Formats: sequence, structure tokens, C-alpha cells
Amino acid sequence: MHSELNVLLIVGRFYDDICDMLVDGAVSALKSKNSEIKHEVINVPGAFEIPAALSFAIMSDKESYDGYVALGCVLKGLTEHNTHVSTSVYSAIRDIAIHHAVPLGMGVITADSRELAWERARKNGRNVGGIAAEAMLRMVELHRRFLG
Repeated sequence: MHSELNVLLIVGRFYDDICDMLVDGAVSALKSKNSEIKHEVINVPGAFEIPAALSFAIMSDKESYDGYVALGCVLKGLTEHNTHVSTSVYSAIRDIAIHHAVPLGMGVITADSRELAWERARKNGRNVGGIAAEAMLRMVELHRRFLG
């Protein structure tokens, strides 16, 4: 069922090392389900830019994707900035996915430290990228079931 999929990974690259692990986990999960799944990775500066890129891709007449995976990382700093960013990003991505009825996997990590983010991003850790890709695949199945 997944063999004819075209998937877009949108990566907020503010923390490159963590995002590399998220992408690796997501791509590995897609390949483990079916090596024929096509994917494209687009990079944006940080997590805050993911919702806009997601909207651009959904509304584009140039490209068409069956599912989307949002990947990024927001780390706690000395202020409440991370709370505002992560709340805005999560809310915007959720709203876009619901409004446009698109299959989406959410792999944006929020963590109190780089060490916790690493643990969540690593394939042999929590593997948030892989989990997000698998969630998107399940949502593709539901999308096809209910919307054709």
C-alpha cells in the first residue's frame, strides 16, 4: 500500500546535529516499510519556519505529496522563549494538518537540554524521527480510507 508514496520531510535545522539524527530515523523508518517510498527533504532555518513551509508545500501547484513529516528541535534556554516557540509551532502545524486534511507526522522535539534531545532523536534512543514517519504512514492509510 505504501509503494506509491511521495513524502516531504520539512526540517527546522537550528540544531543541525539533532536534526541529522531525526532525518536519519525518519528515512530509515520509511525504507523499512517499503524501499520504494520516495521522499524529499527541505530545510528551513528553525522550528518556527516549519508551519510556513508546510503551508507552501500543501498549496503548491508544482509538487504533490502524500504525506508530510515535520522535524526539528526546540531547546530550553534562559528565558521562556522556547515555550512560546514550541507552543506556536505545534499549534500551527496541527491547525494546518487539520484544515487541509493532510497526513502528517510530528517530530519536533522540545527538551530541557541537548542531552535529552539527543536521547529522543537517536535511532537507538527514542527515535522521534522514526516514530513521526510511522505516524504519517498510518495517517496516509486513514486518509486513503476516508477521503480516497
